[in-house]
Amino acid sequence: MTDNDAAAARARGQALRNARAARARSIRRRVISAAVALFVAAWLMIALVLISGHDPALARKASAASSAATVASTPSTTATTTTQTTSGSDSTGSSSSSGSSANSGVSSVTTSQS
Repeated sequence: MTDNDAAAARARGQALRNARAARARSIRRRVISAAVALFVAAWLMIALVLISGHDPALARKASAASSAATVASTPSTTATTTTQTTSGSDSTGSSSSSGSSANSGVSSVTTSQS
């Protein structure tokens, strides 16, 4: 091999290494850019939903609070019955509460405790 062939081979090898490094940098930039864009888009969507007032967690609490306020503001007569049953060493108690009013369409509420 002559010096000319060796220098040309080294130049081709160096060019190949530079091309591979440039391609790797390009792929890394694209992947990082896509990850950052996805992250920003996800947080932007969450922020817009919260800013617009459509928070699902707050909506459940707000609807429960508004229905409780409606029930509290409606006059009604309540009757409470308590029954206890004992079998063996285990005892259970249940409580039933029902409300009735001519103006109210509120259904009765039954709770059970053990």
